[in-house]
Amino acid sequence: MTLAPAALDRDVLTQRAWEERVRDDRAMVDDLIPARLCEVHRAVVTRATSVRAHSLVLTGSTARGRRTAVSDLDYHVVGGKFETRGLSAELDVHVLSVPRLRGAILGGDDFTQWSIRLGRVLFDDGTLLDAARLIVEFRPWPDAGRKREHARKSLELAHRVIESGDADGAVVQVRTALSLAARAYLLGIGEFPLSRAELPAQLVAAARSEAAVALEACVRGEPSLAELHRGVRAGLALLSTDREAPDHRAATERVSGLGSRS
Repeated sequence: MTLAPAALDRDVLTQRAWEERVRDDRAMVDDLIPARLCEVHRAVVTRATSVRAHSLVLTGSTARGRRTAVSDLDYHVVGGKFETRGLSAELDVHVLSVPRLRGAILGGDDFTQWSIRLGRVLFDDGTLLDAARLIVEFRPWPDAGRKREHARKSLELAHRVIESGDADGAVVQVRTALSLAARAYLLGIGEFPLSRAELPAQLVAAARSEAAVALEACVRGEPSLAELHRGVRAGLALLSTDREAPDHRAATERVSGLGSRS
């Protein structure tokens, strides 16, 4: 499978190269979206086009070809909000205005960078290309500190849910919290986080196997409450040992070798 490059450089940001990426990304979508969600996908594209959105990106695990049983169908839309009620409970659409897109990049939002680096661009009038060029020009590394604080609060909530004895709710909350903690940790050591299903492998590569095992269990297994407690402790350990990347400019290109296509 061809992977969208996480590393951006000026060679892939010419008008011609960007148009080739959009064409390639669109061609991949039919193979990435489950058959039962294809009609939903077509509705999203039609509705985004009808409100004259600037850009539409398929993002998240679906874009990476790494869907799991808990994956949503995620999109990033720039410049146009449309009605999604009744399409699918698995649909998650994130909308940004053009000014907020620029602000999110310069303000350290990792999800926006993720969509530009790793998402599948379904259409773009040049707005997303300009945003990608902004990343190349200023090399803004996502804010690990903000992600770390979010993860800490999520882990505290996860602990409370575990203590309540709600096993199903606890799995969901621990999975969310560990994903946030993993992303905070990876950003702090200068690695760009991939999809949730790929985070365990990234953690193993960073010698954080305890957190990797705990997250993997929450994504694919049925962990016990005791295992979930250990997962929370592993997440807190990630937050207590991560650090800001010492060289943010260099860190933007240390993205697990995904600048090449495979």
